[in-house]
Amino acid sequence: MQSGPSFRLVVRRGPQPNQQFLLTRETVTIGRDITNDIVINDPEISRHHSRLIRTPTGYMLEDLRSTNGTFVNRQRIGAPTQLSNGDTIGLGETVTLAFEATSEAVASTMVASGSGPQQAQPMPPAVAGPPPGGYASAPAAQHMPMADEDEFQPDRNRWIVIGCAVLTVAFCCALLAGVIIIDQYELYCSLPMGPQIFNCP
Repeated sequence: MQSGPSFRLVVRRGPQPNQQFLLTRETVTIGRDITNDIVINDPEISRHHSRLIRTPTGYMLEDLRSTNGTFVNRQRIGAPTQLSNGDTIGLGETVTLAFEATSEAVASTMVASGSGPQQAQPMPPAVAGPPPGGYASAPAAQHMPMADEDEFQPDRNRWIVIGCAVLTVAFCCALLAGVIIIDQYELYCSLPMGPQIFNCP
């Protein structure tokens, strides 16, 4: 590891706000997978999202083909980008980190990324207002209870069956009444095909 000023990442928005990670390695990987140096458990974060590379003046940030992108000061990066003290790093739309230079005295009280993977757990549901960094996404639509159409399906089907049954019974009754009338008044020969069927004179 090169000697020089110390740097840290501070979670401004995302799992465990204000959690700090001291950067001590030449290369520091960030992602959702536990094999990363800094583990951020957020659905917007790719398994291997981005990488920090030590330079003589600090660190350079590189996106590792993440799904939701890596941003520096709200600008999506497509190539390794040199970071400056105070820069804002965005991972997707839900996680914001601050890149800061720090003294050795302060660094000794922070979580060191060089001491193994550090996990940031999911944030509690309640979030008070948009955080600094400008990556606030539109609030999720509230789930409004709606009447389930399936609840009305059984009643509708039952009335359809009843209606069909009534029509069938009415048709059968009309047909039977017609047969009785024809038989009672001997109207066989008046039917369209009566003479051929009943050998009417």
